[in-house]
Amino acid sequence: MMKFAAALLFTGLLGLTTATTITVTVRTEGHYSYSGTKDNINITIYGANNDVNFLLGNDFPKSSFKTVTYETKLKLGNIHCIDLQTDGEDWWWPRTITIQVGNAKPVYFYNTFNQKLSNNDKDSVPLMWMCQQGYKTCTITAETSTKNHANSDGVVIMGTIYGKKGATMTGIFDNDDINDLEKGQTENFVFPNMRDIGNIRCIALRALVGTDAWLFNTMTVTCGSKSKTFTNSDEIWLEVDDNDIGQSFMKMCD
Repeated sequence: MMKFAAALLFTGLLGLTTATTITVTVRTEGHYSYSGTKDNINITIYGANNDVNFLLGNDFPKSSFKTVTYETKLKLGNIHCIDLQTDGEDWWWPRTITIQVGNAKPVYFYNTFNQKLSNNDKDSVPLMWMCQQGYKTCTITAETSTKNHANSDGVVIMGTIYGKKGATMTGIFDNDDINDLEKGQTENFVFPNMRDIGNIRCIALRALVGTDAWLFNTMTVTCGSKSKTFTNSDEIWLEVDDNDIGQSFMKMCD
């Protein structure tokens, strides 16, 4: 009995346990013609106690969801970061990577710098690094204008929220299976694993890609118990190309 207990203790000290299932959900972007890839994609997951590396797959079509599971006996602890690597030259744009270890809460990683993964392209990187920003959930509530053509079917928007304690970067404003950014429509975009920024002061918006423009009236940012509403009083249209009425970047502050 004593030998068995000692063996269990030794196994625990090594960070080993019974097999745990890691579930990785990959959301590939769809607004670029070559967003998908059939090259091999490897992922490394960095935990507080251990790291694990495995083949994520080699079939990530444009505008797709893919779920991959992997069994490990390593005790990873809290997941902090991931990296993605490719062995080919295809151009791949992952939007969001979600990691769930066993029954723990999923951890969300966002491609906040709009990077594309490839070994042979001047507009891409061979290794993509993403880290968890924090433990707050931020919700962006946007009201689209009722003016003609205010809605958008194609512009891709991301945001940076600024607060008293710093800044945190969102993923793309897009709800799956919903026609977003419609004229007169109010909708929520929810982003888990955001940084605790304290009292909200500003939000900056970027139009990354797309062929049309979006006009909104108000935008409310809620992170935990903190909330702030911003008004697009100058009626600036968000679009990729800057012009007299539209901008690819705008920042609103209280």
